[in-house]
Amino acid sequence: MGIVCELYRISDSEIEELKKLKAEVAEEFLDENYAYIYGKHHRQNDTVFSMDKGWDITRFLIKQKDNTEDKFLNILDSKYIESGKAKRVNELLCGINDDGIKEVCDRKLMAEKQVYLAKRLEDWTEPNFWNYILPHLETYKKAFQKAVELNHGIVFHFN
Repeated sequence: MGIVCELYRISDSEIEELKKLKAEVAEEFLDENYAYIYGKHHRQNDTVFSMDKGWDITRFLIKQKDNTEDKFLNILDSKYIESGKAKRVNELLCGINDDGIKEVCDRKLMAEKQVYLAKRLEDWTEPNFWNYILPHLETYKKAFQKAVELNHGIVFHFN
């Protein structure tokens, strides 16, 4: 099957509560309330933003495009991103477009760094590769934009 990623738009207070829980209890809560399509908080493209297996390649490329002195977009490796930090992520994502991602793409480096799925996609033709990867960039952008609109944070969840 493979590892897929979902981004959940969640309030800061709920994020704080999740952080207090044991990891497996927090995962169960997210599974039941967000991941499960009949879950209390599952609303696709509102509280839940789903990505297929190309999520890690896209995250790697987003971080490669980060020109900030503090490499702030490394925060995308976190499980929880509170609203204040989500605002900064959103600002930086707004400055990244398809061409920007393409210019920092080094498939061999991604394979060397063991970015999930990179080795398998290393030999894909350019159009097929980008048709698969670029929609993930839009999903990251939509999730953070929605979070900022509602002064929420983002939680990363992997299945």
